[in-house]
Amino acid sequence: MEVYIVSFIVLLLVILATVIRFFGGEMLIAGYNTASREERAYMKEKGIGKFVGNYMYALVAIILAGYLLRRAGVPYAEDISWAVFIVVIIVMLIRVRRFAPPGSLSPQRRRSLWLTLVIVAAVVILVAWNALPAGIELEDNQVTIRGAYGTSFEYAEINQVQLLEELPEISLRTNGISLGPINKGHYQLENGGSVLLFLRNGKPPFIHITFNSDRKPIILNCGEPEATSQLFQDLSARI
Repeated sequence: MEVYIVSFIVLLLVILATVIRFFGGEMLIAGYNTASREERAYMKEKGIGKFVGNYMYALVAIILAGYLLRRAGVPYAEDISWAVFIVVIIVMLIRVRRFAPPGSLSPQRRRSLWLTLVIVAAVVILVAWNALPAGIELEDNQVTIRGAYGTSFEYAEINQVQLLEELPEISLRTNGISLGPINKGHYQLENGGSVLLFLRNGKPPFIHITFNSDRKPIILNCGEPEATSQLFQDLSARI
């Protein structure tokens, strides 16, 4: 499944880059499509289509490199590639300003610039929030996991709690975030099952929680192995 998702993203970016770079698709560029006719003529003459197209090809290369290196076993390769991806986009947004016509920015271009800055800031904040440690609280009747992808469940819902020394094989991140050793969200296992992860690192042990219902199992750990073992003991004492 993952290879199809990556292939779709790469193919889409290649098509967009080719249209913008070689076939006059500058109208697909934010800011260009809201500029006046004179401003568009100036930017096209300066080669904004070639500039953006080349950067998009570079983004494709970054995505492919991260994916292939991860499949080859290089640690954190895909996470590093997405960090580079964001940096390259920011550099592109800064450098593309040299194509702006001389004089003050038009209201449309000013709005486009502010919108771009807001989107970049929102992405940074979202990634930082997702990377924060999950807050795990053992309350009177239930467990509450706070933060990104947080959830809660009653002790009576738990079928079994195990302490694992190895993680099950994971095939796909379906709705989550991976930042180096941090893995949070919904993942698919090699055996076809699904799991909700709250992992601070890859250090064992890991707490594996299954439920009486068809609720998705949870695997979690803390920043240190000792804290994970203590959490396991406290949770086991309540069920």
